[in-house]
Amino acid sequence: MPARTNNMPKRVLLIISNPKQAAYRLRWEQLLPRLAQNGIEVDVAVRTKGMLARRKLAQSAGPYDAVVLQRKLLDGWEARLLRRSAKRVILDIDDAVMFHAHRVSAFSQWRQARRFNATAKILDLVVAGNDYLAEQFAARGCPCRILPTTVDLDQYLVRQHQASTPIRLVWIGSRSTLPYLQQFLPYLERAQTSDCPLELVTVADGTVQSAVIAVRHIPWSLPVERRALVEGDIGIAPTPQDRWAQGKCGFKIIQYMASALPVIASPVGANAQIVVEHQTGLLPQTGPEWSAAIRKLAADASLRQTMGTAGRERVAQHYSLPRAVEAWTQWLAE
Repeated sequence: MPARTNNMPKRVLLIISNPKQAAYRLRWEQLLPRLAQNGIEVDVAVRTKGMLARRKLAQSAGPYDAVVLQRKLLDGWEARLLRRSAKRVILDIDDAVMFHAHRVSAFSQWRQARRFNATAKILDLVVAGNDYLAEQFAARGCPCRILPTTVDLDQYLVRQHQASTPIRLVWIGSRSTLPYLQQFLPYLERAQTSDCPLELVTVADGTVQSAVIAVRHIPWSLPVERRALVEGDIGIAPTPQDRWAQGKCGFKIIQYMASALPVIASPVGANAQIVVEHQTGLLPQTGPEWSAAIRKLAADASLRQTMGTAGRERVAQHYSLPRAVEAWTQWLAE
């Protein structure tokens, strides 16, 4: 076999849990053809639950220049085996997978903590979707880089704002984050006035009910999501203050801004980094502030247009697909 030269393609093994998972689609699938153009060949492998299959997968890492784990923490034996086989091990993470979203048993917490520590010990690099996630691994001695989830701006239509009624509040999410919306629903309801009726548009696999404001539910799909965005007036991201929510990377906010929607978001985790207050949106902290923020943007189409335009420009500069391609090309070629 000839010796590898710097001009030869870099070979990377990407280990994922589910090819249908949104994290894979958003953070990797759209990157693969562009990375290939930059001389980085990525083989995607699905990590199954069987111990024998997991052992074989870890042992297959040897020929690759790097292995990337996506959102996955390993048991101790698997982590050690992968470390012996792989030249470099990188973790790509956009959720607080070291914690649990809901209350679990003490045993489950202990087991997840062990996986967190075992995985952190073998990593050469962590690519985190926000500062909070990076801090969790940096505290365990891992080198970290920050890379938010990015979008292909060409795929997003641009909203042109004008005075209209009702004002549509758009929320993109899933059943797992639906409680966030439910928690803030009373403040959305209080924002409605006789002069400014509201409509809440939920684009997800579940919705909420309200006796005060109209709720229109759109079952999620990729084409439907983008049409719903461009028909909206304000993108909302209510978020509680807990360690799971702090690990969220604010992707829905980036989508809102890509479609030139002004954003109202809780200043939790990445939200406060993505939204530039009073330029691309508002960051209310309390329930009454949420109601006031909605009323402010609902009453001013010109302000919605100004913030929406600034938001799309911010996405182009900091959260667009070419930035992710450039970053991964550099890190994988090192």
